[in-house]
Amino acid sequence: MRIAIRQAVAAPPPQAVAAYGSPAFYADRPERDDISVLEVVHHDDRGEVILIEVRFAFTGSVSAAVRAAIDPAKMSWVTRTEVRPAEARTSWVVLPDHYPDRLSASGSYRFEEGDDGPDSTIVHVEGDLRVRAPIVGRSVERVIVTDLRQYIRDELAGIPDLAQ
Repeated sequence: MRIAIRQAVAAPPPQAVAAYGSPAFYADRPERDDISVLEVVHHDDRGEVILIEVRFAFTGSVSAAVRAAIDPAKMSWVTRTEVRPAEARTSWVVLPDHYPDRLSASGSYRFEEGDDGPDSTIVHVEGDLRVRAPIVGRSVERVIVTDLRQYIRDELAGIPDLAQ
C-alpha cells in the first residue's frame, strides 16, 4: 500500500531534516495514533550521514480475524533512518521485530523550502508498506497505513517544538 504525504512545517528545512536524526525528537514522545516510540536503539552521526534506529510498537486494536493471523503484542519494529542533511532528505526501512516475512515497509522524506519562505518547509513523504497474510493482509495494511499517515502528520507538526 502506498504512503504519500505532503505537509507544511513551520520551521526552516535544515531544522526539519535535522529533527529526524536527533534522539531528542523521539525522546519522551507520547503515544499517538496507536503507535508508541519505545526507544532509540542506535544513533551514529557521521556529519554527512546520520543513522538512527528507533523501536516502535503498534498499540491499537485489531479485529479477531487479524488477531488469528498476527499477535498484536508482536507488532513492534525498528525503523532505520538514514538522514542526509546536505541533501535535505532521509530514507527509511522498517525492520520488524517479529514476522519479518509478513511485513515490509520503506520510503523517504524530502524537505524543501515552503511557500512561506526560508522559515518554512514542505515535507514530502513517500513509501510503500506490504503485509503478507492470507485473507487479512489488505485489512492490516489499511489499519497500519491509516494510523501511520496520521502519526507522520502529527510528528511533522511537532518539529517546531524541538527548537524550543
